[in-house]
Amino acid sequence: MSVTDLNHVQKAISKTADDKTCHLLPQALILLGFVSLIFAAMPELDLIVSRFFWEPAAGFDFNENSFLVAFRDTNRFLPWIVIGIAAALLIPNPFLRHLKNPPAPHKLVFLITFFAAGPGFGVHLIKMLVGRARPRALEEFGGSALFTPPWELTDQCARNCSFISGEAASAFALLTLVVFIRPKYSTLYLGAVGIVAAAFSLNRVVFGAHFLSDVVIAWNVMFALAVLLWRSFSRNAPQIDAIFARESRLT
Repeated sequence: MSVTDLNHVQKAISKTADDKTCHLLPQALILLGFVSLIFAAMPELDLIVSRFFWEPAAGFDFNENSFLVAFRDTNRFLPWIVIGIAAALLIPNPFLRHLKNPPAPHKLVFLITFFAAGPGFGVHLIKMLVGRARPRALEEFGGSALFTPPWELTDQCARNCSFISGEAASAFALLTLVVFIRPKYSTLYLGAVGIVAAAFSLNRVVFGAHFLSDVVIAWNVMFALAVLLWRSFSRNAPQIDAIFARESRLT
């Protein structure tokens, strides 16, 4: 089998997987609505969970744990590594010729776009619109702000607000790297990285920086956005890949 034939086979396999992913959007939106309704109907869940990590005398003292702080900082640093590597791989250079299976450009562009639109712009837009105060800022936990349920528009926070969690969103974004994983290993990847990403996310609840709903809804918003973006990028994969292939030939 020639290299050209092999490439056609690989594209066909990838296209089949992409078509299956397209059907996830309705499920993702339904799941987002379902989770949002649960927290809207039982907003006290957020307070109950946050109370587990708060002490009247010490407050949310887990945020002084050196291991948990380092764990949080790792989550903040990882997205920049991922974006940097993806951007570097999009730039034509001699190193790419030595890669046996270089990542497809449309997957790299998808990854960068998702990080920018989701954990970047999307999260900050929702924070600004909703204005939900963080747990440690509430009267119940020694602050001065009032508790509000998720998705309720309020003025309890002016900047760097609680809903939704940006770090939970960036932790979820690590799961989108599954587009680079062979299908037979994708479940293993999602399971292993999902556990780490969940730990990154829930660490923010332990710190009193976010409510449980900030984290859970952030994951569901990112899931819906990732499926929506991937549907567009996978459908236009040949055109996107052709653009970068042409640029590579010109260098």
